[in-house]
Amino acid sequence: MAETEFEVVAPSNIPQVSLAPDQLSRKFLMCHVCNEQYNEDGKHPRLLPCLHTLCFDCLNKTKVNDELQCPTCKIKHSVTNVDKVCPRDNTRRDLMDFVKVKRAPSAVSCSSCPSNVATHRCRECAEFLCVECQKAHERVSATKGHTLILLEKLKQSQDLDAFCRQLMCSDHNKDLQLYCTKDTCQKPVCMMCAIVTCKESNGHVIESAETVAKERRKDIKTQKTSMEKVGKEVEQVIGDVKSEQRKVDDLRKKVEGEIDETFDKLIQIIERGRADQKKALEDSVMTKQDNLKTQEKELKRMKGEIEESSNFTDQALAYTNAAALLQIDHTIDNRLNALTKQFFDKEPHEMATFGFHAKGLISEIQSKVVEMAKVWSVSAFPPNCKIGLEEELEENKSTTFVVNLRDFQKKTPFKDCDLDVCDVKAVVKDPKGTETEILMKMKHGSKDEMEVTIKPAISGRHVLEIKVLDRVVVRKEFECKPAVVRSASKKEPPPRKETTPKKDPPINPKPPGIQKPDLTFDKNKAHRDVSISPDGKIFKNLSSGEQTELVPNNSRLQKYKGAICSSGLQYPGRFKYAIKIGIHVKKPLDKSNLVFELGIARKSVIGKSLVVEGEKYAWSMIGAHHVDCDAICLHIAHNNHLLYHEVLTSNAAGSSMERTFGFLLDTEFGQWKVFDKKLEKEICVVEAVDCSELLYPVVAGYNPSSVEVTATIVHVD
Repeated sequence: MAETEFEVVAPSNIPQVSLAPDQLSRKFLMCHVCNEQYNEDGKHPRLLPCLHTLCFDCLNKTKVNDELQCPTCKIKHSVTNVDKVCPRDNTRRDLMDFVKVKRAPSAVSCSSCPSNVATHRCRECAEFLCVECQKAHERVSATKGHTLILLEKLKQSQDLDAFCRQLMCSDHNKDLQLYCTKDTCQKPVCMMCAIVTCKESNGHVIESAETVAKERRKDIKTQKTSMEKVGKEVEQVIGDVKSEQRKVDDLRKKVEGEIDETFDKLIQIIERGRADQKKALEDSVMTKQDNLKTQEKELKRMKGEIEESSNFTDQALAYTNAAALLQIDHTIDNRLNALTKQFFDKEPHEMATFGFHAKGLISEIQSKVVEMAKVWSVSAFPPNCKIGLEEELEENKSTTFVVNLRDFQKKTPFKDCDLDVCDVKAVVKDPKGTETEILMKMKHGSKDEMEVTIKPAISGRHVLEIKVLDRVVVRKEFECKPAVVRSASKKEPPPRKETTPKKDPPINPKPPGIQKPDLTFDKNKAHRDVSISPDGKIFKNLSSGEQTELVPNNSRLQKYKGAICSSGLQYPGRFKYAIKIGIHVKKPLDKSNLVFELGIARKSVIGKSLVVEGEKYAWSMIGAHHVDCDAICLHIAHNNHLLYHEVLTSNAAGSSMERTFGFLLDTEFGQWKVFDKKLEKEICVVEAVDCSELLYPVVAGYNPSSVEVTATIVHVD
């Protein structure tokens, strides 16, 4: 049968405790190391700084070299002074008497006559009394005024005050009713202590123990309230942590789905490739077999005619009638002569000469999977992240500053991944509410510091947010003041001409306006299967064998079937150029076949593969056969997100298309803008382009047997 719970009601509105007697005993009256009840001797309770309790014997056994580790919470305490650091907890004595009465009042022994059963308790003496002691208590003048309470009645009471024992001074055996507040004392004392050892003349200050306890209770209650507020905050954070755990699990399922979807598509592409290659093999085999079977059929016909003529001739020669033979000899001779001289191929029309070329395919796919398919993880802890933007910004003026992202241990948040593969972006919201993604790159030589460049277009209050997977990890508001109008200085007289004029360059040159570089394709670096016009302005995809100009192969692009411009573009500046693309379909393209690529890239990544798309520090647009549209379509993608899609022309023999694309590379904002030059319409903006090093415009053309591609660098107005 379950024990009945009861409340312990302490005086002065101290909080209550509701527990069954055995629970109360196990929780507060038993040493959790030796599992024995506390007593007044070697097993008396000692309170640790962490508010867990041990008996005195276990404390001494657990303590090693003045250090004690709490067996409950594992916190280590320095205990050079045991009595000061781990004081004796006398509150447990009163609680022990309380539990005795609550469990079984008939089993409580008299404090003076242990062989007798107690019937009463004296509130003032804090002793249990049997019948004889109770009568004596009421008879003696010193105690007859004391309050005696029946144990059966006391069992029904929840008041702990009746169980409070008055502590006695160990030196003078007097009640500890006073308290010395001197810093070196800070302890309860009796009246004799106040007279003998804690003299006010020696700087001791004596107050009533009840008064000091009342103030201490008030202070402790205030501190407890503050602590409980922290507890509520901890509870809230626990909820947030659990919520984040659920989000981590949900995101894991989502990312697993993306991984499965990506590799399922790769498997589908590989399976389609397998099917296409087997079909190509079947077509080749059928062609050879058809040719061989046709040849075999013709040869069998010839053999049959020869055998038939041979048999007829043998029959004719077997006749002895000379006249009859001479009537048909010319016919036989003509036929035999014709069959003898007839032409036929003396070798099979086809040979078993075919195979499968896949040199480097597996290693290329494997390297691409390792290079391009990455699981990224960022452990940014917002309290440890900081945006180092302190100064006031100026309208239309660029400012570069550092953003520190750290995890909860103040270490780099990027786990086995680089910034360029993570979904981390910097977004600025201007006073109108317009959001713009701005350039962000890893600071050279750092693993957790990023450089962010801002050039506010309008004045007013702005907000900068660093987001990971569209979740804000750190934000900062900043003020942008209007652009400072700088007056022109007075015109100075022209300086005298010098034979060697010297002029120091400006320390921080102002970025020029829109520049229109005179671009040309580098003929000496173009792939051997493409051609470049003598002036370097026109690119054509030539099929193998049509190349007329001889250039050493080791200086050409090897994998990238295209050309690179002779000069690059770099911060600071805004660069505008245009390229006209012409397409003529000679025969329909197979599924997903490439047609052309236009882009910009660092020289170090150009030529690593068939396209620059997907390479680090490369941004491009691709024309290719799109299965869903069954047409040649334009695709612009960035960070695995499709930004733009448009049908350019049909995938049919004779289909043609001509389109001029304009490009604006804004190195201030890290943007590569694509325009329809004829319509003067913006098609797409690629954000977060790293312009800290030279970027080279590139062009490539593919599948020349199916489609002719021409790219012409045109003049920009």
